[in-house]
Amino acid sequence: MKYFYAIIIKGYNFIISRKIINKNVWFWRKVRVWLHSHICHECHVCFGKKNPDRKFYVIRCPKNDLGFFGVFNFVVFHLKRAEELGAEPVIDLKYYPNDYIMEDDEVGKKNCWEDYFEQATEIDIDEVYHSRSVIMATGEYSPSLAETEDESELKISHALVERYIRPKKSILEVCDKKYMELGMANKRILGVKCRGTDFAHARPSKHQIVPDAEQTHSVIEQKETEWGGYDRIFVATEDKGIYESLKSKFGDRMISNDENLIDDASGKWLNEMFGGEQLKGSKQERMAEYLVSILLLSRCDALIAPVIGGTLGAMRLRGHYEHVYLFHLGAYD
Repeated sequence: MKYFYAIIIKGYNFIISRKIINKNVWFWRKVRVWLHSHICHECHVCFGKKNPDRKFYVIRCPKNDLGFFGVFNFVVFHLKRAEELGAEPVIDLKYYPNDYIMEDDEVGKKNCWEDYFEQATEIDIDEVYHSRSVIMATGEYSPSLAETEDESELKISHALVERYIRPKKSILEVCDKKYMELGMANKRILGVKCRGTDFAHARPSKHQIVPDAEQTHSVIEQKETEWGGYDRIFVATEDKGIYESLKSKFGDRMISNDENLIDDASGKWLNEMFGGEQLKGSKQERMAEYLVSILLLSRCDALIAPVIGGTLGAMRLRGHYEHVYLFHLGAYD
């Protein structure tokens, strides 16, 4: 069966690399979903003779509509599985399209995970697909947002992130530069994560309700009274309305890395707005900016945030904040 699966997966990799398959139209999206659903189950594979003394675990995410930190948290889930199996994890974001992270013409051409992070091992994905002992991950994972309030699990995930998910040097250099430019060094910083735009308009069923600007402002004032004042309030948001509202209340004490602010999502998801008037530039540029914002959020002393993927990502990167307040406003119908 190991050789049979190798033929199937190699065939899939060839097909998914074809330009026509990755045209962002309804029919071909359905074809991709069909392909993913038929190959994304955990299986042991022999692709060739390379690395006979090593066992690899390929983390592949077929969920093309997961946001950046949805993918990040998916990877963390499978890092745990890789360690359970005693295998070396390798992340494949080359043959599995993602609407937020990859341009259509990049599928099968480059591993877009490596635009943002170092590979988990020194072996790249193409060499893995010529190696003797490989476990292909399933495309499923258990929702992990409950970990935001589970310190023991968060500690485990933080250790995995420290070990396997290392931002690229170029990303860290931008982050360090912003950290200094924003005056965050040697200051007490309150980090605030806000999500508006597409969540506020689309109200995705079963997802956590995100707070508006007034609710966020009220909690910031309350928690500063309770926790003590902070020199700066770092706000990570893509929502222009929330940004301007908080800026009007906190003035120069409020800082932010976000430059591409969205005024009105008009019912669209963020992945439908790349390249438009409000989200100019490539996906890689926008997602690199977002990653830097979350990295900066992870360098803050305390955190106020809704329970969303970016919040969990910041907590997994940070490991431990001195104080955390999470909004629990119920879920959208």
